Amino acid sequence: MTQKIINMCDMKTLKVLLHILLVIPLCLLILISPKSQQEKIIQFWCKKLLSIFEIKVVLKGEEVFLFNQKKYLLVSNHISWLDIIVIQSIKPSIFVAKSDVASWPLFGWVAHMTGTIFIKRDKVSDIKKALKKIKRRLIKRSVCIFPEGTSTNGRYVLPFKSNLFQSSIDSNRAILPICLLYKDDSAYTDKVAFVGDMSLVDSIMKIKKEKRIKAVVDVLQPIKPRGNRKELASYTYEMIQKNLSQNLS
Repeated sequence: MTQKIINMCDMKTLKVLLHILLVIPLCLLILISPKSQQEKIIQFWCKKLLSIFEIKVVLKGEEVFLFNQKKYLLVSNHISWLDIIVIQSIKPSIFVAKSDVASWPLFGWVAHMTGTIFIKRDKVSDIKKALKKIKRRLIKRSVCIFPEGTSTNGRYVLPFKSNLFQSSIDSNRAILPICLLYKDDSAYTDKVAFVGDMSLVDSIMKIKKEKRIKAVVDVLQPIKPRGNRKELASYTYEMIQKNLSQNLS
């Protein structure tokens, strides 16, 4: 029995590695494909990776807004690198990520190839450049931001940094708040949290060992771009924080 479990774990590891490597030819295919096809390729790869990890995505709330043709500034709490995979599997979007992600082995290259906007939050010039890029991207695609600026264990939401909310006002695109929560069966779990000094490889190997993880995606009511960016950030934060507290209780 022990040997069988080891063999199964090895097979799962192999599947994960092979699927990650598959992203290289898929990214090359993305370069020569129309936008609609690009999104399908990204969605396929993400759904397959979640399937290999045996992670089930559960949609709740106003999920209809994820499937219409409108372009949103998606705003989500942040727990893990897996958040991106989960959201991409439902609504392929452009992501805004910390500049550190660009240096990740393979994943950084993939992020570049799929249009990720990299940013150094402590540099005003970087924020201004990012806002211009987000505004351009929002013409044709939804853009997703994690305004906490870092990931947490999923039990709470850090106050939102307001800078990137300006893109909603400038582009007149509604904000679509998303509350993420990971569960082991029906109970909260932090097993997928990507925090502290954990490396990407360590995180992948840890998640690979799990079998009953559910990624709960609770879609909240869209928010019209009114007022100023600080008001928008505060209101969106309160919505997601309140929703998370209700889901944890």
